[in-house]
Order: sequence, then structure tokens, then C-alpha cells
Amino acid sequence: MSCTDYILEDDDAFAGYRWSYFSSNGEGPLHLRAQKFLESTDWGSLIEYAAAERNGMKCGLLPDIGLGYNHMVRIVEFADQVRWVARLRLPDLSQARDSLSSARSVTEYNTIQLVQKETKIPVPQVHAFEGNPYSRVKTQFMLMDCLRGNVGMDLNMEIPSEHKTSVFTRLADIHIEMSTIQLPKIGTIAGINDDGSYRQGPIPGLGGPFETAAEFFRAWSAKVEFGLSQDQLKEAAGSFADELSASASSFKQLVNDLAGGLSIRNDGPFPLCHGDFGHNNIIFDDKYRLLGVIDWEGAFAGPWEISGEFPLTLSIVPPVMDVPWNYDENGLPKDAKDRQRLVDREGYIAMVADGERRRGLVEGYSLSLALRDTKRQYLASAMRLYQRGKPGWYSKVMECFASLSEVADE
Repeated sequence: MSCTDYILEDDDAFAGYRWSYFSSNGEGPLHLRAQKFLESTDWGSLIEYAAAERNGMKCGLLPDIGLGYNHMVRIVEFADQVRWVARLRLPDLSQARDSLSSARSVTEYNTIQLVQKETKIPVPQVHAFEGNPYSRVKTQFMLMDCLRGNVGMDLNMEIPSEHKTSVFTRLADIHIEMSTIQLPKIGTIAGINDDGSYRQGPIPGLGGPFETAAEFFRAWSAKVEFGLSQDQLKEAAGSFADELSASASSFKQLVNDLAGGLSIRNDGPFPLCHGDFGHNNIIFDDKYRLLGVIDWEGAFAGPWEISGEFPLTLSIVPPVMDVPWNYDENGLPKDAKDRQRLVDREGYIAMVADGERRRGLVEGYSLSLALRDTKRQYLASAMRLYQRGKPGWYSKVMECFASLSEVADE
């Protein structure tokens, strides 16, 4: 599903792009990288490239500049008022990871082709892809549909209550569609064969592809590092730092030791994971009608536990690893927003289950079952938060798996 060659029309559902990150990003490393990129990119060559894709039709760049962590976005407008988006990859802040970044662009393009072929998920149509980071434009880029909307977090950090039902229903539909794309191994989409089948490749930073979920979890344990240095953890956690550091180290070791029993489905096929699924990577118009899902660069076929994690919009810190004073005597969050998020999660599960029934997905393991599996939900969330450096008692997440292992050994 796409909106190819979208021609601008007057519409009260779109008041304009809210791209303020570039202009308001201060003088830190992200802004300096973006400014240097803006100056070094050959924009004239990009315009020539776009014009050639439409048989030489004249075009130019609009002044708007969209900026994310990994990409800069510019709007190309043609003489007939058709607009495309040029989405250009920024150099990685760490030069050692530049090769991984280049690979991500290729696998993202392959994933978009897969999603468009196998599902009805709305994804902006890609009109051209340049995978060579040393192209005449001097970076990798895609030319895509220009959707008349903004990513959800540019509209509001939280989804307004009056739009929750419609937004969560659409998220549930998309989540179900992703879960129906299942591949034999755990890995990225490395290429498409002549017969239409898909080649799987390594996950950046982890390796693979993996035959089993256990292999994936062991690779994660061996290669992923906690997102904060020891000094940063001490600054964030104070007197708890040593205890939290030991808990984080124990968590990694337990993921390795218990890898064989962590997944409900150790063998394939494995469902597609977006990698960063939430309203932060979904474009809406101003009335919160969903237009497209973007940023597939982190996508891979993965264990059900990873695919079945709630959208980031509904994410929580697993209570067992959080500070106890955030909860009341009944174990419920004291914060009203966190309590509402628990209610919304239950509603989301019901939406997914209803969507599966409507699609006839009633046999075998399913997304709704994965969403209901609290201990594995918390495992997936803990793994994500660990990489981001969220302080917490991570080893406590593994206690239920350790107890199950002890029972199995008796």
C-alpha cells in the first residue's frame, strides 16, 4: 500500500510538517554531524538523480529539513507539483560502525519490498534506492512517497485519549500483519532471489543468521553491552550503582545459561520484527489517521518474544526490575500515566486477538499469545532497555526462568 506521486491538495487534516529537530538541536555532536552532512552532500547530484527517475522532469529541493538520529530528510518538488522525500543516511557517530550502517540501508530496502509484497501494511513507495555510500550524492539514500503527515511523536509525545482507540486498532492490525511474515531463520533480509524467495543475513552487532532462538539469545549475551559506562551508571544511580552493575552482569550471564528455555518457539519459522515499532515511526495526518510505517532499518525475523513485544507507545519498565517505591501496596504503579498504560495494554491484546480471529489465525502460536506471556514480555523489554542503558535490577527478570529450569532439572 502506498501513495505514489502524491499531489498536494488543500486538506484540513494537514497543516504542515513539524520538523524542528534540526533547527533546535543546539551545538552538540548530533547537530554538528548534521550541519557537516548538509554542507558535504552533493544536493545538485541528488536533484539530477530525482529528475532522471521521472524522465528528466525539472525539480528542486524545498527548504524544509527533517532530522532523525540516522537520517536527514529533504523534500523534492517536481514541476508538476508532485513531491518525493529524499531520505539520506547520516554517517554514524562512531566510524567503526559505518560498515554496519551501510548494510542496514540495504536490508531496509529489501525489507520494504518484502512488506509491500506480502502484507497490506502502508509503507511509503520507494521510487529509487542508492545503496552505494560513495555515490555521486556522497551518501546512501532513498527517494520515496512524500506523505502529508508527521511522525506521531512530532504531533504529541503521547497519543491523545480521543484518538487512542483508532490508533491502537491500526497498530494492532499492522502488528498482526508483521507476525504473519515468517522466515526460516533469525536474521535480516539480505536479498531477494530470482525465484522470489528471500536470503537472510546477519543482524548488525549480533551476527547470524541463526537456526534457533537459543542461538540468538546466546549471541545477544556474548555481544551486547550495557548502554551506560560505569561512571555514567554511578552518576545516574548513586549508591545503588554497584548493586545495579552486578545485577546487569548477572542478567547477561543468565540469558546465556538459560537460552535454551527462553523462547516459547525455539525453532522456526520466525516472525518479522520492525525493530523500533511505535508511534515514533508511524506517520499520521493531523487527525491521527495512519498514513505509513517508516524506518525499517532495524527489522529482522526474530524470536516470538522480540516480535511480540508491545509497541513502544505502550512500553513499560518491567516492575520487577524497577525501584519498589514506584508502586503501591498492591504492586500497581503510583503514576497515573503508567496505570493507564497497563489498561491500554489489555485493550491492545483484545484488539490483536479480535484481529486474529477476523483473519482466521486461530491455530498455533500467535501474536496475542505472545502479548499475554508476561514473563517473556518483560524479558524482551529488559533486553531493549539494557542496550539503552536504563538502570535497573535486570537479574530479577530472569528469576522466573531460573526457577523453571530448576524444576525441569529435578
